[in-house]
Amino acid sequence: MNTDLDYNIKKPADITSETKVIIMLHGYGSNKEDLFSFSDYMDPKALIISVQAPHKMDYGSYCWWALNFDESMNLSIEVSQARESINQLHKFISEYLVNNYNFSLNNIFLLGFSQGAMAAYTLSINYPDFYKKVIGLSGKIPYEIINYNKENDYSFHNYFCSHGIFDQVIPIDIGRDSSSWFTNKKIKHVFLEFQSQHGVSPENFEEMKSWISKN
Repeated sequence: MNTDLDYNIKKPADITSETKVIIMLHGYGSNKEDLFSFSDYMDPKALIISVQAPHKMDYGSYCWWALNFDESMNLSIEVSQARESINQLHKFISEYLVNNYNFSLNNIFLLGFSQGAMAAYTLSINYPDFYKKVIGLSGKIPYEIINYNKENDYSFHNYFCSHGIFDQVIPIDIGRDSSSWFTNKKIKHVFLEFQSQHGVSPENFEEMKSWISKN
């Protein structure tokens, strides 16, 4: 499997054992430039890496996995492609990025928006020893590819989840359902709702930055 993925990176003056590593995963149809614009307003001491999804759509558009509609317009995901992308992303982070930039897995924050949030949740649940801190913006749990195992230790997991009340892409009820699932599985998280649509409001961004600084 080809584990190479395109990415943007913003490095601090020094990378130490305490350096926070923020790995950004963009949404469906976007690219590595999207969330990377946040980096200008984030902690300059953090190592920030924005990864581009492997599947090209139109010019400048990429996705982590394809989405399909059936005859009744029910949405489904390309499960085999999604699993392959998650495996590829895990290898890229845990082998390539860790070895090239010499940071600790314990300091990783997965920051995902929409489909990127789904990828972040999946990485964290499926590889619990690697990814304990997740920022899920306007996302949901992709149950088709989540491999929750109660034998695994999720006691150190900690998530920041947020959603816009007026989200028309992933309705707020789906975000609330995901929060309930985390609660049922005893996964520590905060779930904040904002007066916004499918995006990240300034208030949301400030709350997220505050959460990162405290964790």
